[in-house]
Amino acid sequence: MKNLTKNNSLMIRIGLIMTVLVAVLTALAAELFAPKVDLPKKMENRDMWANMIKNWIVPGKEEVGIPAYPGSVIVALKDTGWMEVNGEKMDTLPAITLATEDELAKVTAFYKEKLADWKYKNQMNMFDIFWTGKDEFNNMDITEAATIPNLIIMGAFSAQTDFLPGAKTAITIVYKPVK
Repeated sequence: MKNLTKNNSLMIRIGLIMTVLVAVLTALAAELFAPKVDLPKKMENRDMWANMIKNWIVPGKEEVGIPAYPGSVIVALKDTGWMEVNGEKMDTLPAITLATEDELAKVTAFYKEKLADWKYKNQMNMFDIFWTGKDEFNNMDITEAATIPNLIIMGAFSAQTDFLPGAKTAITIVYKPVK
């Protein structure tokens, strides 16, 4: 009888621990920046891409500090790193690329509202660019594009449309992690 009581008590404790663990994991998952893309079934090299995507570690909303466009999905992730320019080592910021089926103008309007205190320019009717931290920004200068928080909106191209058929707009966010 004692063993049965001990076993019941142990099972109740394990059940409570599992319930708490599921609740914590669910809460963490709900706070992710955005969902990963769900690859099309008939995509070329699908297995290779699926393995890579499976290993992506998606940051939380608070860490990015910039809202994900509603309904968009992550099609690329880059962690922090470094690069060498003219013999000088520079730390680079992490980046996330999202894709959406919405039109570029609608996405730009969303970010104009959400990033109202950031600077904005349209470049050659091809890119809508938002940035913070300095007065001017040259997205063609890799040292600036990788080291200054910025957001670039442009028409989706084959990499995004392969991942998300119907994608019209790509959003690349280079951000300084908020810890």
